Amino acid sequence: MRSRPALAGLAALAFSVLTFAGLLVSSPPGGTYSAHDAAKYVSSGHHGAVFVGAYLFLLGTFGLIWLLAYLREIGFAASTDTMVARLFWGTGLCAAASLAVGWSLMLGVAMSTAFGGHSVALAPNVTYVIVEVGSAAVWGAGAFLLGLALIALSIAARRVFPAWLRAATAIAGLGGITGVAFFPSGLLILWGIAIGVWLVFAAQRRVEPCVASAAA
Repeated sequence: MRSRPALAGLAALAFSVLTFAGLLVSSPPGGTYSAHDAAKYVSSGHHGAVFVGAYLFLLGTFGLIWLLAYLREIGFAASTDTMVARLFWGTGLCAAASLAVGWSLMLGVAMSTAFGGHSVALAPNVTYVIVEVGSAAVWGAGAFLLGLALIALSIAARRVFPAWLRAATAIAGLGGITGVAFFPSGLLILWGIAIGVWLVFAAQRRVEPCVASAAA
């Protein structure tokens, strides 16, 4: 049983680290439009980075789902409000699905040129628009829904989380809700690292006993 919180902590770290690494590796265009950046994104020399980024993003999303499943169990074990638990799980799962769809849209435009070869040509502004549609799914729907889930968790997990982690979870939730502005969503990445470290080094002694006592 001691391995369960540690594995969940590693899943949290995977979510944060792999998502950040995926952005660095794939380097999708965003922000102010640049024809040069958009053309470079779909160029043949960048295809390898896009495919590597796809695996990083999806593995990170899987880590998020693993983490949410574990937090649903420990965060609401002592709560009698099953509706909040269901909302947390449903909203979190929809957030993970939005992330997966968004990453697929962002990377799919470059993958289409890789599979289609030289016969597939996209204007830089079209590439930019498609990538931004994917970004809306990631930083709009995905981050927003994940933020709502974390706020629900911060309220329900008062018997499991220490005060600082509850506060960090609530702040990360606010960052997710305002994630469409991009930079606030970085709080979600930092939260994944914080809760991952806490689960790996502290939850083996403090969380699992709470689950056991609640279930008894």
